[in-house]
Amino acid sequence: MRPAGFWIRFLAYLIDGFVLGIPLFIIQMILGFIFVGGSLMTTDFETQDPSYYDGAAAGIILVYYFIMIVLSIAAGIFYYGLMTASKYQGTLGKMLLGLKVVNEAGEKVSKGQAIGRYFAYILSGVVLYIGFIMIAFGPKKGLHDYICNTRVVYKD
Repeated sequence: MRPAGFWIRFLAYLIDGFVLGIPLFIIQMILGFIFVGGSLMTTDFETQDPSYYDGAAAGIILVYYFIMIVLSIAAGIFYYGLMTASKYQGTLGKMLLGLKVVNEAGEKVSKGQAIGRYFAYILSGVVLYIGFIMIAFGPKKGLHDYICNTRVVYKD
């Protein structure tokens, strides 16, 4: 098993960003128009004192943000987690570049391991993406790989 290096994994991550990001952006825009429109409808601009504020608009916007956070996490779990645990052993970006995710024994990862790897992705990016930059140095493993005992290798 030949481990995949930083740049090929970075390219796969960019591809995955587009694959997941574009549909999420479209959904975010549609829901944004609905919720922002709803928040504007709660205010009577003609008769209301400009200094009066009842918080309804802010509540609607907070609900919108909550829905988007939950939707983004759910999409990440389904895309990164379940694709990695599937027979394809990786996301579309990894598949296009001939990569797969395996455990330390070289076998397919479990669903729990794959979903945990998605959450470890978040941790890898929290502090200046250090968890991802680690891939460029040493045994070509990121923080998320160490946490979940996985590695990304080339398909043979």
